[in-house]
Amino acid sequence: MFIKIGLVFAILPGFLLAEDADSLSRTKRQDDFQVDGFFETFGYMDVPKSSQGGHDAADRERAVREFQKMTGLPITGKVDKQTVTKMKSPRCGFQDVLRPSQRPGEINTNPKDVQLKPLSNVFKWPNNQVTWKVMGYTRQLGGASQRRSFINAFKKWSDVANINIREVGGGDADILIDYKRRDHYDGSPFDGRGRTLAHAFFPGSHDISGDTHFDDDEQWTLGTKEGTNLEIVAAHEFGHALGLGHSSNSKALMAPYYQGYDPDYKLLYDDIYRMTSLYGGRAATRPTSRPRVTTRRPRVTTRRPRATTKRPSTKPSICDLKFDSLFMNGDDRRIYAFRYRKIYRFESDKNGIEKSFTKVSRKVLTPRVPINTGAAVVDRYRRLYVFKGSKLFRYTRFRLDAGFPKRITIPFFQNVDAALEYNNVIYVFKDDKFSIWHENYSRSPPSGYPKPISSYWKGIPNNVEAALNINDGYTYFFKGTKYFKYNNRYQRTEYRKDKAPAWLGCGRAVPK
Repeated sequence: MFIKIGLVFAILPGFLLAEDADSLSRTKRQDDFQVDGFFETFGYMDVPKSSQGGHDAADRERAVREFQKMTGLPITGKVDKQTVTKMKSPRCGFQDVLRPSQRPGEINTNPKDVQLKPLSNVFKWPNNQVTWKVMGYTRQLGGASQRRSFINAFKKWSDVANINIREVGGGDADILIDYKRRDHYDGSPFDGRGRTLAHAFFPGSHDISGDTHFDDDEQWTLGTKEGTNLEIVAAHEFGHALGLGHSSNSKALMAPYYQGYDPDYKLLYDDIYRMTSLYGGRAATRPTSRPRVTTRRPRVTTRRPRATTKRPSTKPSICDLKFDSLFMNGDDRRIYAFRYRKIYRFESDKNGIEKSFTKVSRKVLTPRVPINTGAAVVDRYRRLYVFKGSKLFRYTRFRLDAGFPKRITIPFFQNVDAALEYNNVIYVFKDDKFSIWHENYSRSPPSGYPKPISSYWKGIPNNVEAALNINDGYTYFFKGTKYFKYNNRYQRTEYRKDKAPAWLGCGRAVPK
C-alpha cells in the first residue's frame, strides 16, 4: 500500500519511466515540502524539460483533484491542509497514475473533470511462474522471521490467483528482495525514515524487473503497531512485482498509502479481481467443492421455464416493464435495459424510457444478441458483457467481439440473475449468492466465493432480476415491481420503492 516521495521509475514493456539528473535534483525534497515535485514523482504532472519549466494553475488544480480522487479525499482542487497531510504520510514509492503526456488520447482540458488514468494491469510473468530470492536482510529483525513474512505475503496472492510462486536459493530469480538506503542507483532514491517506505518494479525483461526494495532507514517491525509492518508492506510491493498498479480504493491492499498494522489483513475485492484478471483465478481445492458443483445442476434446469415466461402474451404497458438486465454504456453514459427481444434506453435528463429509441435488440447489437438475457454489465474498458445461460457474449461499441460467444465453463456463472461493476470489479449474482467475476476465470470462482448476498449486500433480496451501478454512490437492484437503493459508502440498503415512478416515468415523478 505504499511508498515513495522520491523519484520512481517503473519498468514497462520496452522502456523505462525514469527522470534525468536535472529532474532528480528538482524533485528532491529539502526541509520544505515540494508539492509540484510530489505530483511529478507520482505521475499527476509531467516533469518539465528544463529546470526553468513550471506548471500553470490549471495543471496544478487538475493534479490536486486527481490525487484527491485517488486517495479518497474530498475533491476540492485546493492544496489544503488535509491534502498536504496525506501527501506527507507513509506510502509506496510506485507511481500512482500515468503522466499526462503518456495518457492515450487527448487530455481533458477541464480541471474539474477528474479522470484517473492508473497504470494498467498489462504486465505479467509468462507461464504464471515466478521465482524470488532474498539478497539481504535488515538487522532490525531476525532473518527467519523476515523470510516467513515474505512467504506469507506472496501467499496472499497465490491463494487467489493462478500463479506459482517459489523461492530459490541460488542462481537468478525473477524477484530479488533487498534493503536499500537513500540513493541506491535504480532511479528511485529513498528519503530516510517516513514517507517513502519501499518500492518495486513491474514484471518485464530488464535486469531490475520485479525487484523489490525496502528502505532500511524505516523502523521495520512484526506483530506490533509500533513502526511499520514488514509483511503488509511486502504484500503490497509484491503486488507491483506481479503486475498490479495502485488502486483508488483507499481500503485495498494496493492503495498507495500505508494503512497501519492489522494482524488479520486481507485482500479486498479490488485486489483479488485485478490480480486474477492477470493470471486467472486459483481453482478451489477444498474437498467440499466437488459435490457442491454437482448438486447445483438440477437448479440450472429449473431456471429454463423462468426464461420462457418472460415472453409477453399481450403488449404490456411501459409502466409494467420488467428488466431482464440493465447496463450503463461506457461511450454515451446512457442506461440501457434488455427485455425479451427488445432493448430500451432511458432518458438522460428525466425519469422514463426514451420512446423514440426502443428497438429490437439485434438491430442495435450486431451481428447477434441473445433474447431473455440473464445479466449485462460494462467493464472499465467499456466492453459490454451479456450472460445468457451457459454462453457469454462480449461487445465493443455494440458489435460482437471476435471469438464470442464463448461457453461459460464454471457452473456458478451459468444462468446468473444479475451483474454489476463497482470500483473496476464485476460482481455476479445468482440465487442467494454473489461472486466477483472475470472472463479469464475458467475453473472455479476465486477462493472464498461465492458468498451469501446477505453477507455484504445488507437488505438486498435473493434472486434479484437486474442490478446497476451508475457511479452516483449507490447501487440499484431490481426485483418484480420494486427496486432497492444500496448505499455503497455505508454498505446498507436505503430503501425499497416502486420502480415505475422513479425509473419508468409513470405517475408522479420521484427521485431515484
